[in-house]
Amino acid sequence: MIPELAITEWRNTVSWNSFEQVEQDLIICRAIVAIYNDELLASRLAFRGGTALHKLYLKPQPRYSEDVDVVQVISEPIKPIIDRLRDVLSFLGEPIIKQKRNNNTLIFRVNSTVLPVISMRLKIEINCREHFNVLGFETVDFSIKNQWFSGECKILTYKLDELIGTKVRALYERRKGRDLYDLYKALQNNGLNTENVIVCFKKYMSKERKNPTRELYLSNMNDKMTNEEFLGDTQQLLDPNEFYNPHIAYEMVKEKLINKI
Repeated sequence: MIPELAITEWRNTVSWNSFEQVEQDLIICRAIVAIYNDELLASRLAFRGGTALHKLYLKPQPRYSEDVDVVQVISEPIKPIIDRLRDVLSFLGEPIIKQKRNNNTLIFRVNSTVLPVISMRLKIEINCREHFNVLGFETVDFSIKNQWFSGECKILTYKLDELIGTKVRALYERRKGRDLYDLYKALQNNGLNTENVIVCFKKYMSKERKNPTRELYLSNMNDKMTNEEFLGDTQQLLDPNEFYNPHIAYEMVKEKLINKI
């Protein structure tokens, strides 16, 4: 799909473990620009999740992230949004669309350029339930410069504290070690207000009618910290020059975030 020279050039920006990851990262960046240069989509979808955190706030990007998560900011029919996404992302071909009550997903498949050819997946997931925010939205500049594609846009997203608040929720609710890593890296950002993070976490949990105590959260994490799949989740996702010890990360996250719940 992309000239091999363009992928090699992009590897100077993101040094992931495989050419397929580098190629997919480049595709993701073009997709983000396409989405947020569309007037309708830019005003209706807020960028959230791991890719938003790493593309907008953690620089240089320390972790590979393969999905694009967005939130429908107002309650309205989702079909016009899906149709517009299909239009602006037509360079990826026709997606498979999976619709559920609380989210809609578009899954695009493209073949990699570098041999051996593999089928790469780009998933755009729309949260159609959480039509609220805690700290207000933010607009962040984003750009990509490459011989295959260059462009820029302004992205509607959440303030860093709120993004991290939803990450604290993700760490509790799912078994993915990348959530622990993301919190660990975010805590190294001097601009993070951990009090705000916990306020956001509690707000999102209360919307789900869940109110885990500190003790419940710690018990949840003690189980995960003995799970090899959880501990090894980031193994193929990090920059090769990135040193990471999940046990060290957990001690920091526990001290600065979990103990404040």
